Parts: sequence; structure tokens; C-alpha cells
Amino acid sequence: MRELQNRTQKQSLKYTDLQDRGFKNMDKLTEPENALKIQAFDVSDKVMEQVYQKATPKKGNIGKIHFQPRITVPIMILLFVVGASVTGYAASQYLEFRNSKGDVVLNTAKTPAETDASKTYTSTYARWNEKVKNRLQPGEYAAYYVKDDSMNQNNLSNPVLFAYKPAELSSFNSLQAEIKRTEAPLFSTPTHLPDGYKFNFGYIYPVAAYPGMMDKKEYRALTDKLMQQAKAAPKGENLFIQKLNWDKADSSFARYARGNDYVNITVSKYTPEVTKTTIMQNEQDSAEELTIKGTKVYYIRANEASKPLEAGKNRLGWLDEKRHVHYNISDNQDSPLTREDLVRIAEDLLNASS
Repeated sequence: MRELQNRTQKQSLKYTDLQDRGFKNMDKLTEPENALKIQAFDVSDKVMEQVYQKATPKKGNIGKIHFQPRITVPIMILLFVVGASVTGYAASQYLEFRNSKGDVVLNTAKTPAETDASKTYTSTYARWNEKVKNRLQPGEYAAYYVKDDSMNQNNLSNPVLFAYKPAELSSFNSLQAEIKRTEAPLFSTPTHLPDGYKFNFGYIYPVAAYPGMMDKKEYRALTDKLMQQAKAAPKGENLFIQKLNWDKADSSFARYARGNDYVNITVSKYTPEVTKTTIMQNEQDSAEELTIKGTKVYYIRANEASKPLEAGKNRLGWLDEKRHVHYNISDNQDSPLTREDLVRIAEDLLNASS
């Protein structure tokens, strides 16, 4: 997981490939014809949910494309996004969901291949991010700056990154209490879980500390502070951390398990500015549109012959446009579950939300 959290950043790298989640940063991409940018994301969830959210450009940003990647992974995954990649797909293999006005509000698209550059950055980011989390207590959220040229040359526009160490809750009642306290998306535990699956753990993920990043004077001040500490630090001291206060969350996560098999439920808020959500899938995966309790949902099953995404064998999800919430249900890569198992869980969630 959610790693998987934030919102608007410009980048200055020249890669033509893709890969984030957790879960929390917004990439402001340049015109599609220009070389696109790299953004790193901190995520902490146990399963990957690859999602891009396109927001309506604000005044003064006409012509810009806004994506809010929200991805949940065991470690951070770096996304290199090509401008046209989220729209250039074959209709027979990928899905589109439209609202009453005919606008596409959710679609699926091919996940581009990793490059050597993305793999190198991912490895470096993951190593530093893990060092930060090792210094945090469960439930702590922190900003950090790394004195590492291989990192910072890719982060010129947003040198300060973020890490969150989830506080894993072992009972659903405790999770619900934390959800209510932090105003995270509320959901009920499914009543039709597959045989033997029980609540394993859950957690919530904090709202982005600085939505808008460099547009916020607070983020710029934090960046100046940590970079000044780095300049004054003795040789060999390369990591500079500031813990952040937080009290609101925008993502809820729960895992139900039976032995080594599990089902993850992630429920994430998105802002009203988000006009389109794109779910990434492998080219060989099968994707189909279903209707459950009157709601259109996507179902994606990993192809046995393809290298599966970390999201697992099965994924099923939908948007609740009235509440501005995205639901995603997924399992492990060698899961014994079927589409019908996830459909029954979705029916419970939809019944409860209505």
C-alpha cells in the first residue's frame, strides 16, 4: 500500500518513461510534446494501487496537465510518465467510464516499462526513504532532505520529500476509531469475505502536509531550513529530517488474510478538482466493466504469462463521485480468489455506503 501522498510539483528531467503510491504527491507535468518529468513518491501500503488523477488546471496554469499519482506499494515505486501514455490505448483492451455529461472520469491504461534510469532512482529513493522510516515511530510523518547528488539532480523543483510510518491497528474497531478521529474515508467490514479470511490489520494515511509544494511558502521555508542544515553539517552527515504534526487523513486501508493469502481494501478521498482517474494495468491483463448494485466498476485480472503488477492477481474498484472517494479491492499475486469473491466484497461495501 496507499504508498502510497502529494499534490502539484514541476520537474526538470528528460525521461520518456514512467513509474510512484503511496500514496502522496501531485506531479505537474509539462505540455505532452515536451520531455516529461520524474517525481518520487513515498508509499507504505502492502499492495500496489497504480492510480493517476487528472485535476482541472487552475487559473494561470492553462495548458498544463495535472496528475496526482496515488500508489500503494511495499516500497516506493518511481513513475516516469509520458504525456500521451494515458490516452493512447486500444479500446478493446482498456476501459472508459463516463459521467452523465459524457466526460471520461475513470479509465484504465497500459503501464509503460521501467528504464535503467527509473530503476536506479527507485533503488536510491527506497534506500533513503527506509532510513527515514527507521527513525520514526508508528504514526509519525516527516519531511526530509538528502545530501545526495544522484537524488537531488532529479528533484530540483521539490528537494524535500516525505515519509510516513503507518501505525498498524490489529482490530477493525480500532481502525474505525482512528478513521473517525482523522476524518479518513469510513467503510464497514465486509460480511461476505471468502471462507477463512479475517481482519489482519489496517491503518490510515495523512493528508499531504503541503499540497501545492513549491507554491506554498511553508514548503519553501521548510526546504530552506533543511538545506541550510545540510550545508552546515559535517562531512558524512547526509540525512536531515523534520517531523510534522498532522491530524487529518484522506486514505483508509484494511487487510483481511487467511494464511499467506490476503485481500486489501483501500478507500481514498480525491479533491473536487480531480476530473479524471487513470488505473494502470499490464498490456496482457484482462480488464472488464461490471455493474454492481447499479454502480459501474472496473475489474482487472493479471495474465498468467505476464509479469504481474504488485497489485495482485485481481483488482476491482470504482469511484463514488458524490463523496469524492475511490474504492479499490485487490489480492496477492498467487491468490486463489476469483472475480466473484471480489464482487461479493464490493456488494457489501456498496450496500454500506448507500
